[in-house]
Amino acid sequence: MAQPDVTVIVLGWNGRPYLQDCLDSVLAQDAGPFSYDVLYVDNGSSDGSLAYVRANYPAVRTLALDHNHGYAEGNNIGARASDGKVVVFLNQDTVVHRDCVAMLARTLADDGTIGACHANIMQPWYEEFDPPDASAPPRAFFSADLSRLGYVRYRRLPLSQPLAETLFLHGVCIAIRRPTLDELGYAFDPAFFAYAEDMDLALRVRLLGLRTVAVRDAVVFHKHTLKTDTSLRVARHTIRIIRNRALALWKVMSAAEFAVALPLLVVGAPFNVTEFGLPPRRRALYFVALVPAALAAAATALWQLPAYRAKRRRVLAARDPRAGSMLRALLRQPW
Repeated sequence: MAQPDVTVIVLGWNGRPYLQDCLDSVLAQDAGPFSYDVLYVDNGSSDGSLAYVRANYPAVRTLALDHNHGYAEGNNIGARASDGKVVVFLNQDTVVHRDCVAMLARTLADDGTIGACHANIMQPWYEEFDPPDASAPPRAFFSADLSRLGYVRYRRLPLSQPLAETLFLHGVCIAIRRPTLDELGYAFDPAFFAYAEDMDLALRVRLLGLRTVAVRDAVVFHKHTLKTDTSLRVARHTIRIIRNRALALWKVMSAAEFAVALPLLVVGAPFNVTEFGLPPRRRALYFVALVPAALAAAATALWQLPAYRAKRRRVLAARDPRAGSMLRALLRQPW
């Protein structure tokens, strides 16, 4: 069998209710001139997801993992098992527009300066999300990107704009060239397990002197469920997110740059609550709760910096002069 132009990797973990809509939409792609295959990587699910895919989707290759390796390493394992010249990482809780694969592949094929791109993600708090329409032209263009304070902003862009430059790759749906992946050595940092591994990937791609962009016509509807309770579990997740963002910056910056970026990240973390359509009272509550979480995350990140010394050295050794200063790139971002 000839090497496909694109492999779509759907990483699943106890997501049985999502899989029919996701896989039906992926298999219904109008990929145009691009051939593609689909690989479902089961991350040690206990809800029958793997058996369901094998029984109902014979066209989908499956890879069973013995336990939950996390988003990062689960996708890395899938990438190593894939054959496509372009690899697309896709969340299980999505519905994909029928032109999505073609638009991502064409973006990378048409411009060699672009190393990776992410889709136009429709989130549930956008009015354009409901109902998910996998055949209509995009009604809006959204890009997730870093603010200059290091947290992720969801920006509404002009619909007349086909691409948007970013410092971020939205992990819901990312496409990356195989040569870029090979040069990086890995897509996602396994030590992150989950959260901010997409930010880490984007910054490392940029460090190679390549661009990262969002693609208007590659539409993905994301059935995102916000974790808004105040449990210890959610607190740990929140600290991990902010800690991983700090470590992602550490890996691509000089020590002097990082000394400026880390305080900005701590200050910026609470403002992330403005991005999810929360009502005012709940937004204020979570803003206050994020202040100690950001401080704890920064302390944890500083404690872990020595463990990333060798990995950071390898990342910085591959730096292309065209990448410029990562701190300067961050500070050029809008608020």
